[in-house]
Amino acid sequence: MAGKYDKYIANPPYTRMSMKSDNSVVFNGLFVGKEILGYNFTMGHQIVTKPFKGDNPAHTHNFQEFLAWYGTNPDDPLDFGGSEVVFYLGEELEKHVITKPTIISLPPGLVHCPLEITKIVHPIIQIEMMLAPTDGAAPTREPFFKKDFGFKPQDVMNFKVTPQKK
Repeated sequence: MAGKYDKYIANPPYTRMSMKSDNSVVFNGLFVGKEILGYNFTMGHQIVTKPFKGDNPAHTHNFQEFLAWYGTNPDDPLDFGGSEVVFYLGEELEKHVITKPTIISLPPGLVHCPLEITKIVHPIIQIEMMLAPTDGAAPTREPFFKKDFGFKPQDVMNFKVTPQKK
């Protein structure tokens, strides 16, 4: 039955991203963006069950992004299960080791990445949210170091998108 407010409800497609070099999975979850939402906002959600190292070099963009990691223990929201995430921030690539539920705010222009999930004892949740640029411009993503200029995720990753059945 179609409802009056159906246009406000989205069913994100299952998305799997893996490295072409070794087929290791770097995203295995739900990912939704402008095409489905009708708004320039993107959100990814996955449950991470094993370590991975992304091939995403240090970069900046012209929009606000949030990255978050949470545990999956319903009885203790602060339990990160002994898992470990490594993330780099700033031009000097300051290393941050995450061992508890965390959200990182990445304002436009802040250098960030690479990202590596180094240890998974119990599954964790990873969420990525990208907001529209505030000036109305198209979203951009620029590698920070000269050696990475020309990097395109589609050159190193396989993308498989499977829509939900209606």
